[in-house]
Amino acid sequence: MTKSATPARWRQSKKLDQWIAFWSVPFFFTVFGIVFVPLSWMMPPRSPSASQADKIAFMQSPNLLIACAILILVFGLAPVANAVYLNQIRRMSVSPVLRYSLLLGAMTGTIVGMLFAMFCFGLGAFRPGYDPAILEMLYDFGYLAFIGSLGCFCIMWMAFGLAIILDQNGILPKWLGYYTVWQYVTELMAAPVWIAKSGPFAWNGLVTFYFAMALYVPWQIIVYFCIYRAIRDQPEDELDNARIEPTVDSKVSA
Repeated sequence: MTKSATPARWRQSKKLDQWIAFWSVPFFFTVFGIVFVPLSWMMPPRSPSASQADKIAFMQSPNLLIACAILILVFGLAPVANAVYLNQIRRMSVSPVLRYSLLLGAMTGTIVGMLFAMFCFGLGAFRPGYDPAILEMLYDFGYLAFIGSLGCFCIMWMAFGLAIILDQNGILPKWLGYYTVWQYVTELMAAPVWIAKSGPFAWNGLVTFYFAMALYVPWQIIVYFCIYRAIRDQPEDELDNARIEPTVDSKVSA
């Protein structure tokens, strides 16, 4: 066999599919951050008690339409992040019920926390002739869906933390399980946004948003570092990749 016909070494890796999935996740979150912060300025959250003029000016921004167009193109990468988690939980010595809980919690949270917000903000910018009262309703709906739905992730992260704590195979470190359970507490901080319109418990408040983000962001980075090590250290004999049998032509050429 000539050198040019030799497959590239990276293509021979049995973990190639896992690495593609893994590295697509930071790409998705980078685009997600660009869309929600410098492009549309949806985040940090605007005040629920902002004036009607400020709300309308924000909702009629053409940048919202561009942000929604980009987000809808990369939205399909969100399930890939969950698949990375699920693949490692599948290796653990725990019941599949925890894996299913994470899967269903992620589905619910993503639909409410991302799609609802995107459609509300995008719809507000789609037609300039909407009544101001309708734009205010979409403004409230968008932010309450994005921040007020964090409770959808409570069971998801609790299942992830319990899976790590109860696992006897040592797939992920035990301390990450306890850290995950603690991080889950930040999801409970979303509840007051349905009551408070100002102060630390409003959807843009010091406790509800900024303190929660200060706990969540480092945790998310640490989780992916641990997932990286779990994929790297996984023995190849654990992989359930389909075995590729040599074809007749390859046998003859050999």
